[in-house]
Amino acid sequence: MSHSSDESSASNASSSTVQEIERRHIMAGIIGHMDPFDESGEQWTTYIERFEHYVVANDIQAAKKVAVLLSVMGPKTYGLLRSLVAPGKPGAKTYEPIVIVLQTHFAPKLLVIAERFRFHRRNQGEGETVAQYVAVLKRLSEHCEFGDYLEDALRDRFVCGLRSETVQKRLLTERELTFQKAIEHAVSADVQQLSSSLKVNAVFSQNEKCRRCGKANHTDDDCWYKNRECHQCGRKGHTNVQE
Repeated sequence: MSHSSDESSASNASSSTVQEIERRHIMAGIIGHMDPFDESGEQWTTYIERFEHYVVANDIQAAKKVAVLLSVMGPKTYGLLRSLVAPGKPGAKTYEPIVIVLQTHFAPKLLVIAERFRFHRRNQGEGETVAQYVAVLKRLSEHCEFGDYLEDALRDRFVCGLRSETVQKRLLTERELTFQKAIEHAVSADVQQLSSSLKVNAVFSQNEKCRRCGKANHTDDDCWYKNRECHQCGRKGHTNVQE
């Protein structure tokens, strides 16, 4: 009788331990959050990449991966998937086929020649910084299938598309020029140009005379005569020095 009681106590203790572990997991909650997929704001490729991180972060087992994806993708995408796999059911499919079916629908394979055409015609825009230009080129190269030639392709398009002919000429004289070195040179030139422009503007500001009083040590808005009457004409905002 005592032996049976001990086993019962041990079983209850074990059950309590399992329940406590499950309770802690629930209290701990999940890491991150997956919104329903919205093709107007995100590509399916990046959505699946984020979902993969979500799966890893929350230790979701492979057996539950499909169920979790179908649960988080949202009713609109789920309804679309049902239509694409009909007469089958989404829940009967494995993970990879589901991803491929939706990938094919949302982002059909692009023509390489068309993607390369867009890439090679892209020049640095007016007012566009070097960093912004680099980001655009990297994005445009994503579907060009350059392979091992990618770095050279980015370097060539970057140099050819720069707005500054001075920087272009300098880069064209560099031996063993890499994409990264080209970026560094262009950024450095941008900084130097900006610094020079600020200095010129500062000198110009110092020499420019106030239209209210004729002095050169302040701006029109900071002038002492801004709200005072002129002794000669009686109007506010200037002195007769400027008449």
